[in-house]
Amino acid sequence: MINILIVSHGDFGKELLKSSEIIIGKIDNIECISFNLGDNYADLCKKVQESIERIGDDDLIVFTDMYGGSPFNSVTKLMKDKKFFHITGVNLPLFIDIAINKNTYSMDEIAEKIIKNGKKSIVFVNDKFIFD
Repeated sequence: MINILIVSHGDFGKELLKSSEIIIGKIDNIECISFNLGDNYADLCKKVQESIERIGDDDLIVFTDMYGGSPFNSVTKLMKDKKFFHITGVNLPLFIDIAINKNTYSMDEIAEKIIKNGKKSIVFVNDKFIFD
């Protein structure tokens, strides 16, 4: 079973989870960590480390909201000593796809699916319709 950790600015991760559960129902084996205005980066790093140690880094996908931000950096610091997958730039369609399939595919298959389907989830709508 694949476990998920979302580390994000503000409550983005918690709200992503709530929105996903409205659409697909309860999602198990998931934790969210928020980095809010005024929070200390060192405290964030400690929370992320404690969460990964509690969950375990086998069969773990960590999602962060954006490349280069504090949540991203706090997760990246731990990658050299751990085996988890780290995906940044998470969005609702991508997350729902993974949440639905996390018990069906291997970690490698999930990683491939994330990259492939993540690119498909961003669409320039003007190219799809003709407006008068």
